[in-house]
Amino acid sequence: MRAEVVIVGGGITGVATAYFLAERGFERVVVFERSYLGSGSTFKCAGGIRASFTSREHILLMKRSIELWGDLSRRLGIEYARSGYLWLASREEDLEKLRKYSSIHNQFGVNTRFMEPDEVKEVAPALDTSRLLGALYDPLAGKASPFDAVHKLYLTSREMGVEYRFEEVRRILVEGGVVRGVASDSGTTEAENVVVAAGVWSRQLLEPLGVSLPVEPEPHHAAITEEYGRLFDPLIIDLESGAYAVQTFHGHVLMGVEIPEQPSWEPGERLAFLSKVIRVWSKWLPWLPSANILRCWVGYYEVTPDHHPVLGPVGSIENLFVATGFSGHGFMMGPVVGEELASWVASGAPRTEEAGNLTLRRFEEGRLIKELAVIG
Repeated sequence: MRAEVVIVGGGITGVATAYFLAERGFERVVVFERSYLGSGSTFKCAGGIRASFTSREHILLMKRSIELWGDLSRRLGIEYARSGYLWLASREEDLEKLRKYSSIHNQFGVNTRFMEPDEVKEVAPALDTSRLLGALYDPLAGKASPFDAVHKLYLTSREMGVEYRFEEVRRILVEGGVVRGVASDSGTTEAENVVVAAGVWSRQLLEPLGVSLPVEPEPHHAAITEEYGRLFDPLIIDLESGAYAVQTFHGHVLMGVEIPEQPSWEPGERLAFLSKVIRVWSKWLPWLPSANILRCWVGYYEVTPDHHPVLGPVGSIENLFVATGFSGHGFMMGPVVGEELASWVASGAPRTEEAGNLTLRRFEEGRLIKELAVIG
């Protein structure tokens, strides 16, 4: 069988793209995943979803993604809640930074607002606000379950005719400047279009074709506690440290914070992370040192120099597309990126100007896009 589209990568980007292609009427879509669905970065993320960025591209694409998250939740039953984001400021310079962020948000219709410490207690009753100067609240933001989202998109797209193959793609086949398919563990699959959505490994697949992706694998760590009753609704960010915490749908507290790391293809868990994340969050959640930590893990951010993804056509190779370099925001962008890639494949053009600004060409032309709010 000659596929209309082959997708390399079974994370949120791959399954969302497959879903939107099937919705457009594509009948021969094949997704390749070398391990299990979500095994790359998707199942290691916190599940946060927001449009409270500072670049036009991020804000407008994420406003659309939030619409799609709501729609997918209603139609597919994905666990999703518009539970907010809360940015905590304990220093005057943090307050000034949040004022700048909020001014940009409001220009684009993302109505973030400041909260006094006593207001914060309404959405985060377990938070110790004694050192809080103020907070920025984003009511449009929320969270979704990465496991449920991938599973529901997989089941629905498979019912729509998408085929999933659990084997590794070794090479992308190109002839005469046109993509011809992929070579995987079981042989060759011919394809009219190929979408590479393999996270940090996208770079390795494209390098033999002479395509250089400015993407680095940056290790990021997370930990999760035992279950609790309601502690806080929004995903919370400590602006001073860049740490984040979110209470999952089942009551666990998932926490992350950056520690010094070098780009690495084989990161490991670090004790330095666990001590730091507990130290940071104990200032806001005093009961945390007595909590049972169930497990820790490490995953990747695939990071670009301007913290924006690389989307769309790849260089001069016809019918080859890429989606990578999300810099920690791939899960939340999954639906809108899937929709944009489906448009690119179907019509040769993205749905929006903002997606069109994120092609690989911007690095070749020196058109990097500034993003200030890259946390969480």
